[in-house]
Amino acid sequence: MVGYDPKADNRDISNVEVAVAGSVSGLVTRVLISPLDVIKIRFQFLSFEVLTELVHRASVRDARDFSVHFLCGGLSACVATLAVHPVDVLRTRFAAQGEPRVYKTLRDAVVTMYRTEGPLVFYKGLNPTLIAIFPYAGFQFSIYSSLKRAYEWALPAEGKKNGNFKNLLCGSGAGVISKTLTYPLDLFKKRLQVGGFEQARASFGQVRSYKGLLDCAGQVLREEGAQGCFKGLSPSLLKAALSTGLVFFWYELFCNFFHHMRKADS
Repeated sequence: MVGYDPKADNRDISNVEVAVAGSVSGLVTRVLISPLDVIKIRFQFLSFEVLTELVHRASVRDARDFSVHFLCGGLSACVATLAVHPVDVLRTRFAAQGEPRVYKTLRDAVVTMYRTEGPLVFYKGLNPTLIAIFPYAGFQFSIYSSLKRAYEWALPAEGKKNGNFKNLLCGSGAGVISKTLTYPLDLFKKRLQVGGFEQARASFGQVRSYKGLLDCAGQVLREEGAQGCFKGLSPSLLKAALSTGLVFFWYELFCNFFHHMRKADS
C-alpha cells in the first residue's frame, strides 16, 4: 500500500485519506515512542504518495521500483525536513544543555537563540540533515517494499494471513537497515546543531567546535576513529526499529480501513 501501485485493490482512497492515514500513524507512533515529528510524518507520507503517483502517470518508470521508492522517499523527507528543522534544532539544544540550564522555556530558547546567533541558527546543521535524510528515508521506503516482497515470496500463505505482522516486521527491518547505513551523517548533524552552544556543555567535559560538515567528519575520524561515527548507534537502532515499524504498521492499517469503508459504502 505504501507508494502508488496501480494494481493494488485499495487505490480508491483519496489523497486526503492518505494524509489522514499518515498523520494518524505518525501520531500513534510518536505518542508511543516520541511526542515530536508528527508534522514531518504527515508531510512525508502524503508527499511520497503524490510523487510515486506522478511517476506512474508520467510513465517514466514502474512506480513500484526500488529506485523510484528511494528517490521519492528521499525527496518527500527533504520537503518535510525543511518544514520542521527549526523544531529539531530546538529539541537538540534542549537535550544538549547541561547545568545551569541556559534555556528555561521554549519561548526563552527561541528569543535567546535569535538574539545571540541570528535567524539562521534555526537552520544549523541543515546541510548534513538533508544529506542524511534523503538516503535514510529513501532506504526506508524502498527497503520496506523490498522486504515485503521478499516476505511474500518466502511465506506466501503467511503474507496473506498475517498482513499486520508482516508490515510491522518489514517496517522494523527497514528502519534498522536505513539507520545503520546513514547514522554517521545523523551524528555529524547533531554535533553541528550544538555549535555556538559550548558554554552550556562545559559540564560534560571536552567540548569540540566545527567549521562545517567536512571539518566535523574529519575531526571525528582523526580523534575518535571510525567507531566514533557510530557512537550511540544501539539505542538509535532500537528507536528506529520501533518507530519505523509502528509507522508503517499504523499507516497500512488506516489505509486499509479507509478502503474497506469505501467498499462498504458502495
